[in-house]
Amino acid sequence: MEPLTLVRIALSVLTDRLITVFALSMSFALAAWVMYVPSWDRVVTFGIFVVFSYLVVQIKERSREKAQSAE
Repeated sequence: MEPLTLVRIALSVLTDRLITVFALSMSFALAAWVMYVPSWDRVVTFGIFVVFSYLVVQIKERSREKAQSAE
């Protein structure tokens, strides 16, 4: 394999994992914010954020699976 190909594969794996870890840590931080002073607007904000971050992670996982199956 060429070195550039190896770097490209390593970066794609790293970015997939980084997006997942970042979404999980941001969801945790937002959950702590909601539990600190609970109110309905904070709960709704948390719910919307978690749904969209879950969708972003799922889309990234599906694209990674399609790329792996195409190889």
